[in-house]
Amino acid sequence: MADHAHPDHTADDHAHDAHDIHLPPNSWAPINVAFSLAMCFIGTLSATWVWVIGLIWLIGSLYAWFRGARNEFHELPD
Repeated sequence: MADHAHPDHTADDHAHDAHDIHLPPNSWAPINVAFSLAMCFIGTLSATWVWVIGLIWLIGSLYAWFRGARNEFHELPD
């Protein structure tokens, strides 16, 4: 049976590689966008004022999400 272990890679190398993965920070923006979109859809079926509130909420949520993503991008190392 062939040995599939690579002699040039150790467990420490794999542990170091795990630190190179970039994960975005936790954010409430995606769930806010989802709820505001749901409110917009409900507003199209029920009342105009519900749609307007959902639209304002959607614009604010998207602005916060894009602003956070832009700030995170600028903080990444080169």
